Formats: sequence, structure tokens, C-alpha cells
Amino acid sequence: MNAQQPKTAPAANAPKELGKPLVPTTQINRIRFSPDGKMLVAACFDGTVKRWDVSGKEPIELPAITGHNGWVTSLAFAGTALFSVDSWGRLTATDLSAKESKKLWSVEAAHDGWLRGVAVSPNGERLITGGKDGFARLWNTADGKQIGDFEAKADVLSVCYSPGGKSVFVGDLFGVVRELHTVPGKPVRTFEAKELHKLDRIQDVGGVKNLLISGDGKTLFAAGAEPKSGGFVQCVPLIVAFDLATGKRLSTYKGANDNEGYVTDMAWHPDGYVIGTTSGQPGQGKLFCWKPGEAAPFFSGGKLPNCHSVALHPKGEIVAVSATNANSSGNGRVKGMGGDYPANTSPIQLWTVPKA
Repeated sequence: MNAQQPKTAPAANAPKELGKPLVPTTQINRIRFSPDGKMLVAACFDGTVKRWDVSGKEPIELPAITGHNGWVTSLAFAGTALFSVDSWGRLTATDLSAKESKKLWSVEAAHDGWLRGVAVSPNGERLITGGKDGFARLWNTADGKQIGDFEAKADVLSVCYSPGGKSVFVGDLFGVVRELHTVPGKPVRTFEAKELHKLDRIQDVGGVKNLLISGDGKTLFAAGAEPKSGGFVQCVPLIVAFDLATGKRLSTYKGANDNEGYVTDMAWHPDGYVIGTTSGQPGQGKLFCWKPGEAAPFFSGGKLPNCHSVALHPKGEIVAVSATNANSSGNGRVKGMGGDYPANTSPIQLWTVPKA
């Protein structure tokens, strides 16, 4: 079922802001809570991973993790180990068990260029990465040794593990999701959501930007947008749900219009719904909550310009959203005779979780 105009949640159900936003000095690609819920980390454009202790009444910023070359694009946890990837192809493991982080290992050229995503197996022993070079690669989390790879022959935009860890899912630029056995990494089956891709003249637009599996392990969600054009991309947010047992399509969530842009991130709430963020034009962004099978989200809003990521606290009571600073004016370049103007940043707001 396709969604119509998203309805607004009743006031009693709407999320409430928890304090003032965290304001890092740079833009953010991804945010995640640690498995124990005591730390919030952010993958940043300036090549750092910023950290906050969120175990007390007020968040406390901790020393940032350095060592990446380009943008840090994605993050994944296995216990106290954090795995981060960047736009130059580096994969790094860092121990966060102490206040001062400690690098465990790093693979400088895990991929040839831009690394899109990283995911850790349920037992924490393996991880998968995907990159612009068209490969998905499997790694040992203990020492960073490569175990195997799979050539998708297309830009790999998203990766995730099956609940049991016996297979991985790889989403590409053309709207195709492939399920692979972790050993030896051969294709098992495919899921097609080709409306997530559009060839506009000579430009490929869209793709499977995000993958998510429901908490019960029964449903796979492939998300991105239905592009209307290339260049200055106009697109409608789109999530396609698949039954993992049969491979058949289930319900579909589709945004209201082509200014809402891409689904930039998703999280699964244990009450049985998807929490997501969008980023569109001009400067639109939303936090939304959608129950699979329903025609529209039961909450959509937040007044957040161009959201980048969403993270659900392990207890399921708090959600963090990174967006773009209000009235953003660019990337710090010189503006006429007035000199430099501020670069964009990504405020992170903590909210109570909307009630379904």
C-alpha cells in the first residue's frame, strides 16, 4: 500500500525534545548509540568520530576519535568495539571501553575509494563493508583480516546481516538487494526494488540507500527514494518491505511529494515500527514513524532541516536525530565582500520516542 499525505500524530503521541541539541562543529553522516546505551557516537565530515557520554543527566563530550582520511561515512558496534569507515576506503576498529579510545587495527585500503556502509554480525565476530568500487567484503572483527568478497558490479550503498548471521544483504545503486551466504559469499537470491533507481539521461540516481531487518527477523526493508529527475534530484521517499521467508513484497511506504527526498536512515522499534529520517529539497527533513502495512506514518514531522541519521537508544525510550543547522548558508566559502560565512553543522536532538 502506498502512503498518501502523511498524517500528523496527536499531541499526546508526538515526541518531545529532551534538552538542547548537541552542536558539533561539523556535519554528520551517521549517529549510533553504544550497545549499553551509555555513549552516542557520530561519523563526521571532518574525518573524526565524535563521542558523548549520555549516561548522566546532561551529555558530556568525550575526546574525538581521529585517524580517518576523508569523511567518516558509517559506524557499527560490537560490544565496546566501534568499526568506522570513510570516503577514502579506510576501515578502522577502535576500543571504547575506556575514556581514552584505543585503536585496535586499521585497513587503509579496505575498498578502492568511497566506503558506503558497515554492519557487524549478531555474534560480533564478523563484519561486512560495501563500497563504490562495486564490492562487498567480509572481515574478521578481531584482527581486520579479510575473509571473502562479492563483486556486485554496481555501487554498493548498504549492507546488513541476517538475524542468525548466516547470510548478509547487499543493496546497490540499481535497486537490487542480494542475499549472500557469509561463506563463501555467493549469491543466494535477490530482492528487486527497481523503482528506487532512475537513469536520467546519463546519470544513475537513487539506489538502496538503507537496509533494515525487523526485530522478529521476518521482514527486510529496502529504503531510498523514487527519483523524478537527476541533477538537482527531486524524489519521493520510499521503503519497500519484503517477506524474508518467501521473498515476496509486502507493504510499501511512500512519501507525500518529490520535495521530501531520500530516506537517509532507519531504526526498528521493538513495538513493531520503523523510525526513519528524510532529507529533501529545499531544506526539508522529517522524522517519521511507520507501522508496516499501514497507509501512512502515525507520526511525521519534527521541523528538522535535512535529517542525516537516526539512532534508537537500546532501551527503546529515546531517539537521537541529526539534522542540518537552521538557515544553513553553505560550506564556509567566501561570500562576496563579507568574508567567510559559517559552514553547515549537524545539530543532534534527543527526543522521547513517539507512541504508536
